[in-house]
Amino acid sequence: MKKILLALTVICAGAVSATAQVATGTTTTRTQNMKIIIKEVFDLALTPGTLQTFSFDALSNYDAAGGIELAAVNTMNYKSNHLWKVTAIANAPEFVFASTANSKVADASPMPTSVLQIRKTGGTYQALPASTGAAITVASGSRGSGNFTLDYKAVPGYTYQTGEYTIGVVYTMTNQ
Repeated sequence: MKKILLALTVICAGAVSATAQVATGTTTTRTQNMKIIIKEVFDLALTPGTLQTFSFDALSNYDAAGGIELAAVNTMNYKSNHLWKVTAIANAPEFVFASTANSKVADASPMPTSVLQIRKTGGTYQALPASTGAAITVASGSRGSGNFTLDYKAVPGYTYQTGEYTIGVVYTMTNQ
């Protein structure tokens, strides 16, 4: 009986040692899948902000025929993981007139939006289209973040009645 137990012990020990042996150079690998989900980034901000009203009346060298410039008064900050462009269009078909002490409403002529011109600083001025027209492209770019400034020029000439003329400019950022 001792011989049988001894024989079984030797056989079991041999079986265990046989299965525990691994050939030299053998490796085990596992693959873990990883996924990165990138959400759309598309943001445009104005500095000093959308509640800011720019006025052309504070300039000492008033030149209605040649134009009055406001250089680099608006900064556009953008973030995008797309190719992008920024367009501009008026929010109305023409300027809104408000009389002042020296104006007469009966004499008011409608002022077209094209009196106001816009450009990315360093670019070429373009007339602001009326809300019924096609928007103009003021800037475009590639993926990333940054900013650029805008210049404005008013060229009212001597055609329009004394008073205040107001228009809103709508900026839209779209992917290309």
